[in-house]
Amino acid sequence: MQKNQYFTLKLIVLCICALQLAGCKKYLSADEYLHEVDNLNDVWTERSDIRKAWAACFGAMPNYTDMIWSWPFNCNYDEGHAGLDNYPSLIFAQGKFNADNPLFDLWTKYYKSIRVCNVFLENYKKADDKLLVPGETAGYAADARYLRAFYYTQLLELYGPFVIVDKTVDYSNTAALPTKRNTEDDCASFIVAQLDTCIGTLPATEKILGNDMGRPSREAAMALKARVLLWNASPLVNGNPDYTSFVDAGGKPYFPTTADPDKWKQAAAAAKAIIDLNKFELHTVPANGTGYTTVPLGNFSGNDIPWPNGPSGIDPYRSVKGLFAGGKSYWNKEVIWAVNLPSQSTNLSSLGFPRNYNNGEGATYTARLYATQKLVDAFFMNNGATIEEENTHLYNDLGPTATTADGGDQYYIRGNGQEAATPIMTNFKRGDANPKLPVPNRCLNREARFYATIGFIGRGYLQNNGTIYYADYKANALDGYLQSDRPSTRSGYPIVKWVSDEDQKVNGSFDKPYPVFRLAEIYLDYAEALNEYDPANPDIIKYLNLVRFRAGLPGYTLSTQEENRNRIRHERYVEFAFEGKRYFDSRRWKEAAKADRDIWGNSRGMAGQVYGCNYLAQDGRFYDRTVIDGYTFRFKNYFLPIPYQEVANHWGTMTQNPGW
Repeated sequence: MQKNQYFTLKLIVLCICALQLAGCKKYLSADEYLHEVDNLNDVWTERSDIRKAWAACFGAMPNYTDMIWSWPFNCNYDEGHAGLDNYPSLIFAQGKFNADNPLFDLWTKYYKSIRVCNVFLENYKKADDKLLVPGETAGYAADARYLRAFYYTQLLELYGPFVIVDKTVDYSNTAALPTKRNTEDDCASFIVAQLDTCIGTLPATEKILGNDMGRPSREAAMALKARVLLWNASPLVNGNPDYTSFVDAGGKPYFPTTADPDKWKQAAAAAKAIIDLNKFELHTVPANGTGYTTVPLGNFSGNDIPWPNGPSGIDPYRSVKGLFAGGKSYWNKEVIWAVNLPSQSTNLSSLGFPRNYNNGEGATYTARLYATQKLVDAFFMNNGATIEEENTHLYNDLGPTATTADGGDQYYIRGNGQEAATPIMTNFKRGDANPKLPVPNRCLNREARFYATIGFIGRGYLQNNGTIYYADYKANALDGYLQSDRPSTRSGYPIVKWVSDEDQKVNGSFDKPYPVFRLAEIYLDYAEALNEYDPANPDIIKYLNLVRFRAGLPGYTLSTQEENRNRIRHERYVEFAFEGKRYFDSRRWKEAAKADRDIWGNSRGMAGQVYGCNYLAQDGRFYDRTVIDGYTFRFKNYFLPIPYQEVANHWGTMTQNPGW
């Protein structure tokens, strides 16, 4: 927090349209709102200026959908790979950053907006414009308090313990500058206390109007509290022996030296409090018999048990797809807090389309990010088994000998590739009169979430002229790798999570939602925390199975603590693909730095070789599992470096993170 960044500030006059957070789909940075003046008092005399001050508090809200340039945590490491070598998200995953060049200086950005929130919270009661309705400014203040807690949560998860600044600072008094980092427990307690206040002052979810999407609710504060407590209980920061020497100038450890199991209990209670509201439910779409061609249930015991005790009676593919693809399911009861961000629909939808879709419409936007082979391998088979369990059976990876997808009778979805209602339009069966592109065997017989999330060679897309376009990612094909400076889908697996089967343009025919918190996360948070302190509790499997049943998979029976832990972690990996959970989960579990590999060659951590299809091949060798890159993750990467200038300005009082 450099001194020259925090002079006395005044909120400058800006376009009111820009302040309608959801309606204009724009959050403006603190720098765009703030300007040096001598007096703050006149800001609070007119409603329009007060609303500008309130809107400024949203200035550091992450643009989760800008996965290339500003928010690399949704799609890198063992989830995705970026299409150009100069993309910051790829450079970040390759470990090419340091304290002098942090790539993403979120430390400074968040503290700027924390300053704005502090200014608002200290001054909003001065507001005296008669146009203000009773309680209006108090509502804005509740938002500011939540946002301050949200920014501090981001700091805690990215940088570790931070400097608690809960009021504006007199920077003329250098002796009083807040530069000493607080401990992990101090930081978590501060955030939780702030959120407890928010829970009592924020409106309920149903009270927030649609055009105010992005404003926090009481339930959003509860979800953020559950997230903070889960993080604080996790092995990375709860008694981690790797950080015993990470201490402040007085020798006080920043992290507790012994694990406290009661933290898991607190995390479980916070998640259960949301569940017990009975306000949210997993989004499901009823099965429609033969009226709609979709991903059928696999062959397993229990596939006839009705939802919610089993997967029967719902359409798993449309249930999952409806959460993200936009359209009539945009508003649903699973989402706890959603945001509407600049270029959101274009950023999300374009991830899934091939370059030559609609006669080249996709050339500008597509192939910027795509899935890794590791993630493809992580999705379950249609009978609920892993690919290791079903190797050479449902999962038949022919490797170098593969020239086409064998086993027409085992195709997950049947059809002729021309039916507009068919979610995955490909060749389905060999020997069709009008054969389509073959698909990799590893893309057959997979669970519904796979088809709702991952694209592949031979997948069909409805075009704006009513025809079906089939993607071809082989080298020098219209959608494939080009030895130029254009992005290319090197892995062969685009991200179709936000692509609707009715979309007819690259940026989507419907607005695309982005949920920050949804009920499935709360269910798995609760199951994970419960398993760590009460491993015999039947609720562990109850809530884990609800997520699996919605995905069309068989349920589990209660097993050992370690087995249940592995199940929950695996479920989170596929359920929240590209939703910004994996980077944080892998770190808090202390799994990110693992260097060993599975039987397919995939790293068990976030570093090592990155696999995809053979993007340099122009024939059947395209289906060969191929190394497309390598990622770096060392011990020091568990926390980002605080920018060097921040530490140097306060040398001796501001402690740098280990390894940097």
